[in-house]
Amino acid sequence: MHKRRGLFFQSLVLTLILVVPMMGTVVFLASQRTEQQMLRQAAADQAQLAEPAGARQTHRLLLAVQSDAPAFLLLRLDGPEQAALFCALPGDLVLQAPAGTTTLSECYLAAGPARAEELLGQTLGVAPDAYLAATANTYASLWGLEDAVRFDTAAVFTAEERKELDCGEESVVELTVAQASEFLARAAALPDQTPAALARARGALWAAFFRQFPDHLADLAAGARNVSSQTLTDLRAQDLYELEETLTWLSGATGYHVDYQTLELQQTAGGSRLTDTDLETVQALLAGGTAVE
Repeated sequence: MHKRRGLFFQSLVLTLILVVPMMGTVVFLASQRTEQQMLRQAAADQAQLAEPAGARQTHRLLLAVQSDAPAFLLLRLDGPEQAALFCALPGDLVLQAPAGTTTLSECYLAAGPARAEELLGQTLGVAPDAYLAATANTYASLWGLEDAVRFDTAAVFTAEERKELDCGEESVVELTVAQASEFLARAAALPDQTPAALARARGALWAAFFRQFPDHLADLAAGARNVSSQTLTDLRAQDLYELEETLTWLSGATGYHVDYQTLELQQTAGGSRLTDTDLETVQALLAGGTAVE
């Protein structure tokens, strides 16, 4: 019996010699894994704190140019994607209204930019975050830069149209903000000019300013504050502050890029209607905005 007891204790000791180091190894590896996860989380939190707020923000704006024939653009300022995206909307864009349909221009002239933004959101199923409406001269003051942009007219006008616009032999023209407004006014007076074609030209021209003067973006929020008495907007002070953060981030972002979307549009007796592809394009530009039932 003593012999059996001795064998039992020998087996127990051998088992402990084998198991205890293994358990210690498991505990050590588990603690190392937990520590590494904590270090990674701490590093991620620190990186997020170091990342500018503008790099995490996206803004979707409806811009309206006030006149007897108002003009409209959608602008997406995308901090995470380091992008500014434009899509100009024709004034005769058909919107769904309680009494049937109306156009974007008719709604704006009759009820103002807030109602135009509301009906646009109902038509698209997603609304911009805010609107900003001002005259062309006020937008020029907001921009505040006198330097000219190089604009390739061949991208949006035919050779005959460029001849009518006195572009000369060169397709590239240089335009200041004030001259750009005059240029678009002359383009609107072209024979057989359509609201959809004029909208494409407007989107391309605005995109050119944002593309060629990225350093100036950081000053635009201050420009908006300076002309606030001359604008109609639902942007709050906090909105402008966050907008300034995003514009400042974009102005120095290494991957910053600008583009403008064009719409196919279906011409009808009542105005221009969005095709299914157009609807997807505009909804993508406004993605992340307020969903409208």
